[in-house]
Amino acid sequence: MKAAYINAPGPADTLIFGDLPQPQPRPGEVLVRVRAVSVNPIDTYVRAGIVKMNLPLPFIVGCDLAGVVEAVGTEAKRFKPGDRVWCSNQGLFGRQGTFAEFACVEERWLNAIPTKVRDEDAATVALVGITAHLG
Repeated sequence: MKAAYINAPGPADTLIFGDLPQPQPRPGEVLVRVRAVSVNPIDTYVRAGIVKMNLPLPFIVGCDLAGVVEAVGTEAKRFKPGDRVWCSNQGLFGRQGTFAEFACVEERWLNAIPTKVRDEDAATVALVGITAHLG
């Protein structure tokens, strides 16, 4: 699959756009075909190494996504293939990010996208919407 990733934290030119293996959902995870993402300041801080955390390498950058469920792992019960979903909170604390064709996400981090909401809109309000809601 195509992905934007790093092999080590660093400046913007360390970001690579290339091929990585497609992830497979583990128990409790959902494989999402990514349709839209957004870029947040935290994405650049993680990529640069400003926010210190252990990153699995290669590391796919990105917190937010909107997309369609492709497959579900065992123990994942809330969604089925074909469901439209959005999430935030990826790309942090060892979780691979969202800047890829596919992302495996723990089911608890996923939410259904309302029928009238476009994928691009769901992805762009994910982290900033949560921030606004929490105050």
